[in-house]
Amino acid sequence: MTQDAPTLAPAAEKPKRPQGKFRTDIQALRALAVAAVVVNHLWPAALPGGYVGVDIFFVISGFLITRHLVDELRGTGRVRFAAFYARRMRRLLPAALLVSVVGLVASWFILPYSRWLDVAWETLAASFYGENWMLAAKSIDYSADHELATPVQHYWSLSVEEQFYLVWPLLLAGAFLLALRLRKQPLRLLSLVMGVVFAASLAYSVYFTATSKNEAYFVTTTRAWEFALGGLLAILTFALSGRGARAHDAEPPVAARRWMGALGLAGVAALVYSLATFSTETEFPGYMALIPVLGTGAIVLSGSVLGQSALPWVGFRPVQFLGDISYSLYLWHWPLIILAMPLLGRELGNWEKLAIAVLAILLAFLTKRYVEDPGRSRLFRNRKARVTILAGFGTMAVAGALSVAMVFSAGQAEKMEQEQLAQLAKSPCYGAASLLKGAACPDKYGPPDAQNIGKAESPYFAVPGCRGAADPLVVQGVSYLQECDFSRGKTDAQDVWFIGDSHAEQWKSVFFDLARKQQWKVRMSLAGGCSLADARRVAFMDAPRLDAGSQQRCLDWSRQVSDRIMKQRPDLVVASTFSAKETIDDGTGRDQLSQYHSSVERRVAKWAQNGSRVVILRDPPLTLGKSTPTCVLNNKGNALACATERAKALVADPTAQAAEKLQVRNLKVLDMTDQFCDDSRCYAVTGGLFVYFDNNHLTRSYVESLAPVFERRLLGLVQGA
Repeated sequence: MTQDAPTLAPAAEKPKRPQGKFRTDIQALRALAVAAVVVNHLWPAALPGGYVGVDIFFVISGFLITRHLVDELRGTGRVRFAAFYARRMRRLLPAALLVSVVGLVASWFILPYSRWLDVAWETLAASFYGENWMLAAKSIDYSADHELATPVQHYWSLSVEEQFYLVWPLLLAGAFLLALRLRKQPLRLLSLVMGVVFAASLAYSVYFTATSKNEAYFVTTTRAWEFALGGLLAILTFALSGRGARAHDAEPPVAARRWMGALGLAGVAALVYSLATFSTETEFPGYMALIPVLGTGAIVLSGSVLGQSALPWVGFRPVQFLGDISYSLYLWHWPLIILAMPLLGRELGNWEKLAIAVLAILLAFLTKRYVEDPGRSRLFRNRKARVTILAGFGTMAVAGALSVAMVFSAGQAEKMEQEQLAQLAKSPCYGAASLLKGAACPDKYGPPDAQNIGKAESPYFAVPGCRGAADPLVVQGVSYLQECDFSRGKTDAQDVWFIGDSHAEQWKSVFFDLARKQQWKVRMSLAGGCSLADARRVAFMDAPRLDAGSQQRCLDWSRQVSDRIMKQRPDLVVASTFSAKETIDDGTGRDQLSQYHSSVERRVAKWAQNGSRVVILRDPPLTLGKSTPTCVLNNKGNALACATERAKALVADPTAQAAEKLQVRNLKVLDMTDQFCDDSRCYAVTGGLFVYFDNNHLTRSYVESLAPVFERRLLGLVQGA
């Protein structure tokens, strides 16, 4: 696996190889990068922009790997691909697999079975360096609360880097060969190729960040330009040193030293600004990533020209120590954070966080000494490169096999849990039944009797008897309409529409049970994250959602649904949305309740005035980050510690409130609040069941326990309309 090519130097004189001088400034940048990431994950409010530490690593990697590859092309006329990939495996794989396997096994014992599938699949993806694409597919918000993160979520950046290592040598060797065949100066063509990668990737990053920020954060194509900038800096250092003909220890002119010193200081200022002012609201990576990336590049270039850093503190021993262990520290800190809360059974205080930081540094030191260094210097050192590569893939396969075993274990645990729930359902105190008058149910808000928080409890499931509509409702190439005929030939079967977002979806089990009993013909249209309003959605769960594609999707969906309902005039429309956390903007500048009131009047009320009976399901109370399964598990089953004040959890549902205030005859609101709250608090566990599946959706088991109350109230509203 080698690529032969002539050298860059004239045939008469073989070029000198650069003196592999240790770069204390780059080691200090590594220390800053890992410290920023760790502090951001432990104390996000203290360093909101700490996530840019990853971008510092990307620039450094692009610079160092490009220098190594171009140096090899200059000196030998070829890139020994097998040797290159073997070195990468020896350097990175042992520590990465150690930490991922430890995290996997620890999760098996510490985390509930409901988390095992995510941990297993992400560990499998991380082991084969595809974690970033898996997270992008999930559109994970990396800066969100840690409660649903896995111990290997941070491997996304390692995945991006390894994908770079896979492609970059091929690209450089190909460009080098092409330059020689075209009789062009190789450095210039290499610079051109890297410049094209830089420009194309940056442009795509700006576009994709604006349209899908969470996904853009992870994908390799939005980050390639950061590596390319490091590569361009490497080419520039060759050019500045006379294409390698002069050693780097030549003293630069006084003016150059001043300019490079100022450039280094400007780079530091850019990094400090990014770390201190960037936040979860920053459009990142996109064009904002230019600030830390160019800042890092400025520091690297300054040190390359000067032969040393213009900053005196970079050689400070603790800084260099942190740079030495930066890779292992990055690996260890995250799983320690993720597993600490469920292990301790409480929220982490500052002392616990400090202990995690110290433990991570200790583990990183031990890993560096006993895993990283031996792996790089002794592991398969005298064996052929292909032996190292095969051994590397073998160990990756072992980690993958453990992940698959965990998948099967999760399936078995889920099956056992469902069997237990079937037995518990026979109790008169099961779920919402414990709230009935006269029910003698002690500790009805007490510890859960079952862990009804697995995948079977998700609101996202296919409804038997439903299929794609013959007249699809298409938005951006996707059909958002299903039809479900439960009439069994009944000639006067009622036509019913069931619409909304995922907060309507969570009611599917009880709604469709009722639809079957009533022999309804149902048309279902659900669009996640979209309200029924005829105004732009500008934020979701308090996070800005300004991408035009997403906004237009919601507008098109709600308009088409409304048009169909007005045209078809169904007997009944049942709707629910998360409008309490779906911020809209109709351009008037009014508060949310006023804007929603006007929108409901313009749209939903007209359905009722057009002859349809319309029922709005009032949204359940907010969890406020407390009434979640994770809170209960972290508190060792003390569910009352996760109850929330009613006044805080029961915020206004703008759609339901508008429907009530309009007092349109056929427009009603179904309020189930008393099934979640008493006069003072709203609860995480009721009748032995977890109420919430995650931080804003209900568990399927608890919803199904509400069936008698739900059916009685909904039919009462419909028949009384």
